[in-house]
Amino acid sequence: MKGKYYTIQIIPEDSHEIKKYRVSTKWFVMAKVALAVFIVVAAVFIFNLAKINRIVASYEKMRVTNAQLIKKDNNYEEMFSRLDSLWVMENRIQNIFETFIENDSGKINSIIDRNRFSHTPNERIEVDYEGIHGWQPQEEKVRLERIPSILPVVGLLSKKFSEDEEHLGVDFSAQQGNPVYATGSGSVEFAGYKEDLGNNVIIDHKNGYKSTYSHLKEIRVRKGWSVSKGNVIGTIGSTGNTSGNHLHYEIIKDGVKQDPEKFFNF
Repeated sequence: MKGKYYTIQIIPEDSHEIKKYRVSTKWFVMAKVALAVFIVVAAVFIFNLAKINRIVASYEKMRVTNAQLIKKDNNYEEMFSRLDSLWVMENRIQNIFETFIENDSGKINSIIDRNRFSHTPNERIEVDYEGIHGWQPQEEKVRLERIPSILPVVGLLSKKFSEDEEHLGVDFSAQQGNPVYATGSGSVEFAGYKEDLGNNVIIDHKNGYKSTYSHLKEIRVRKGWSVSKGNVIGTIGSTGNTSGNHLHYEIIKDGVKQDPEKFFNF
């Protein structure tokens, strides 16, 4: 069977000669196939080119994100380094005051007894102990016990007595929940909440002296109770107007507030 043919005529404007071309239908079929293949190849190329562009754009975004993550990682490393330094410092302080392992009141009392004489104040207060040197009768021992002379807590002295700054006591920084001790024997005059001072205990030592303990977390005595030197009267806290856990401690003699540091060497 003979194939079909098409005749194509070309007539130039400036010539009377007509040019004729005889083309087989097979060439048209081949041209259609070639065009289809070209369209498919072009479509695949365009699709892959778009995909490559998306990958390139994504890579740039990932590069920026990665740079930000590296910067954050460096900041975190610096922060962790500072935290490690603070942790080491805290451990050293805790080791000094033995607050990190001892919660037993008996052991803490022994720590206070061992260290209460080691503090050396700038000035020594003159207290009349009425013959405490050498042998003492029972009455003198009772009077001595009523002098508020031991440390009220195992902690770090963080703020001193200052009349200029109107800070008429001393502050001790310590862990929350650590016990607070009566610094002398006496009777509980007040045990309750006092605005800026938070949970507060006042002990009247019945000799002209009073001692006060502020910002307590817990109060473990009641008004009217008798307490002995070294008894636990509360725990360290941050109640009232305060920026952190600490004890504000005052000594009052005949209505005048004294510098508690001057008593800690007795």
